[in-house]
Amino acid sequence: LVPTYGVIVYQEQVMQIAQLLAGYTLGGADLLRRAMGKKKPEEMAKQKATFVEGARGQGVSDEDSERIFGLLEYFAGYGFNKSHSAAYARITYQTAYLKAHFPVEFLCALMTADRDKIEKVVRTIAEGRAWGVETLPPEVNQSKIDFTVVYAEPDAALARKKAGGRRRGGQRTVDPYRPKIRFGLGAIRGVGESALEAMLEVRAEGGPFKDLFDFAQRVDARRVNRGVLEALVASGAFDATLAERGVSRAQAFAGIERALERARSASKDRERGQTSLFGLFAQVDEKNDTSGDDYAECEPWDLRETLAREKEALGFYVSGHPLERYGIELSRFEATPTSLLSGLEPWARVRVVGVIEGYRVRIFKGGGGKVAFFTLEDTSGRIEVKVREKQIDTYEQVLTSKEPVLVAGKLSFPQVEEGEEADAGPREPTLLLDEVVPLVDAIRAETRGVHLKLSSQRHRAEQMRELRTVLEESSGSCPVQLTVELEGGAEAVLALRELRVEPSDALLSRLEKLLGPRVVELR
Repeated sequence: LVPTYGVIVYQEQVMQIAQLLAGYTLGGADLLRRAMGKKKPEEMAKQKATFVEGARGQGVSDEDSERIFGLLEYFAGYGFNKSHSAAYARITYQTAYLKAHFPVEFLCALMTADRDKIEKVVRTIAEGRAWGVETLPPEVNQSKIDFTVVYAEPDAALARKKAGGRRRGGQRTVDPYRPKIRFGLGAIRGVGESALEAMLEVRAEGGPFKDLFDFAQRVDARRVNRGVLEALVASGAFDATLAERGVSRAQAFAGIERALERARSASKDRERGQTSLFGLFAQVDEKNDTSGDDYAECEPWDLRETLAREKEALGFYVSGHPLERYGIELSRFEATPTSLLSGLEPWARVRVVGVIEGYRVRIFKGGGGKVAFFTLEDTSGRIEVKVREKQIDTYEQVLTSKEPVLVAGKLSFPQVEEGEEADAGPREPTLLLDEVVPLVDAIRAETRGVHLKLSSQRHRAEQMRELRTVLEESSGSCPVQLTVELEGGAEAVLALRELRVEPSDALLSRLEKLLGPRVVELR
């Protein structure tokens, strides 16, 4: 009945074989199918005895019936019914075609569909990076409500066509003209429908916003409050306009109250039908533009604070990730990306590097102990981590420090629940924590040198003088090397033989505030 070269594809075939070979009723065959999908040993033992006994009544030997039951059990463990298989095959073909030929548009549509499902959006963004598809932060003058594709300019697209789809070493080459995905304004937390409508209406009528103050003055203050402006600034939605004035996110955030005062004043003037004298003359309208001088001086945020505020506004990281500040290959710690964990075997021992989110402790009633849970997030996704009582007492200070960590533990996969179909979808693992250490401690033990990447165009002489002070105040054992990008693309490599530093988190933070993000690489 089951040839050695054959494969049972559909669950219906399992049921038909049980009926014909072992005398099962239709209802009994369906119970057999469910039992096989759940893989519960005690239930399978009962079904096997029933199957063998029924087959014996049909004149089939016990040896043959046991062998056939084993084949049925193996294939039914991952089989689908015919209607599901046909539908899944059709959808798989369609989505595979779109992903192969229109990857940017396909990923953009996925993000829009999963806008309220943070885990899925995080994975899609990470998958896009692997495909060379960049996701841009929201932007007040370009973003729409949903995620959108940003295409290259016509001349850039022509250059891309002439260059062709060349490959190097079997890998896709970096394509500067490839479309990108622009984050949607509707996915920013705290920006409601009324505020979105007001923003888009004003932008359509009056053109792009010049900066935060122009935005606040033009949009109705009754529909855009402090929370909306804070969310827009923190998410990076004003970055492009602020960069033209040399203004940081920290300065813009500090200027929100002043911008709101101007917004309220402008709103009252509009209600009274008043306008300024400058507003009567288009030729002098530019004199009313705001500039960098309208923003108070303040210390810029380092990469960690920038990304923390960005995540608070968006629910996930878009412009970067806290792990990127270390500029190292985390594979040196034999760490597994979270996106690959679901493909491993149950109880596999793994190491995962990530950022702790949502740490919480649950105390059992009646003094039965306690257990803790948190989400560990890396650049490719996230995983739920369970901490037993003994580990809570040992590692609670590390787990609540809000610092990136290196976690070692075992993978546990949930069982199929009673009444749940076996083909309900992939089962996400939980990581059972055995031990955890601050990532900076692991890095300090592995780091043999600090490399700074600077630009003669972007960095000033006074920054170099302050850089020396920062390095001198972070004395340690690691040598420091500078690579300075010069005009025309040339580079100068300098070894600072007199300076050795300690690769601490405090040093990274000071360097980011002084020189900007992503200039440090730990080797």
